[in-house]
Amino acid sequence: MKPNHRRRVYYNFYETVYKPDHPSQYGGSDSPDWSRWVDSTRRAMVALFQRLGFDVNTSALVLELGCGTGYLKDLHPGWIGLEFSLSALRRMFPQAATQTNRLVNADMQMLPFKSGSVDLLFSWAAIEHVPKPELVMVEVERVLKPGGIAILAPSWNCRSWTVKRLKFRSYRELGWIEGVDKVTIPIRNNLIYRGLMALPFRIKREISAIFLGALEFDYRRLSPDFSTGTPHISDDDAYASMDPHAAIIYFKSRHWEILSHPTFTRRLLSRHEPVVVRKPT
Repeated sequence: MKPNHRRRVYYNFYETVYKPDHPSQYGGSDSPDWSRWVDSTRRAMVALFQRLGFDVNTSALVLELGCGTGYLKDLHPGWIGLEFSLSALRRMFPQAATQTNRLVNADMQMLPFKSGSVDLLFSWAAIEHVPKPELVMVEVERVLKPGGIAILAPSWNCRSWTVKRLKFRSYRELGWIEGVDKVTIPIRNNLIYRGLMALPFRIKREISAIFLGALEFDYRRLSPDFSTGTPHISDDDAYASMDPHAAIIYFKSRHWEILSHPTFTRRLLSRHEPVVVRKPT
């Protein structure tokens, strides 16, 4: 697929699924599960803002990458939401008619902000959906002020069987390779198995950072499902399976302070939690 065509497919997908009547309900719903997820995310962010002192720093510029329909827009008076989908932003206009200057329709791989202009940047369940998350990391470095903080909380370690929707497909429609993939899901999804598989790569990154200096952000590419006619499941449109340790080491190898995982043990045992880093002054 040619790059321009891929971008059109990507753009059309997010313009479609964020429409209020789309069955995938990307913009949220009235379901208890969605409400619980929003409440837990909000509580986690409020706790982080309090711990970092940003709940009292009302003059700060706080940028959210991939803000969706803005369920975190009232976390901070300096909030600015950046979102790729214009459909998602349009759903916010009725609630934010007097503050539309706080909404930016742009690609987080190319942020329309001056270098060193942002005090705090955060992103929740979004970076895994962009084609090149390594570009997002570069942009985070660029736009944050010296001493600025990034809170990165994508869906870490998106599963390859999720983008293939293997759990919902019959063995009869699968080839033998996908059939093996499906039958081994319980094993590969086991916490101990995942930990043992990740550990060698994490140790290699730690050693490489010592001897090689600044490392590139490594991740595993996925093939997202961009069909628009059917409901979607969580993260079947993910472009990348990212290990939180890879993000930690990316910044640590550039001499950033790792606020969320300050020790070697915490880094090695990192799981599905936000990675919080501070840019050198």
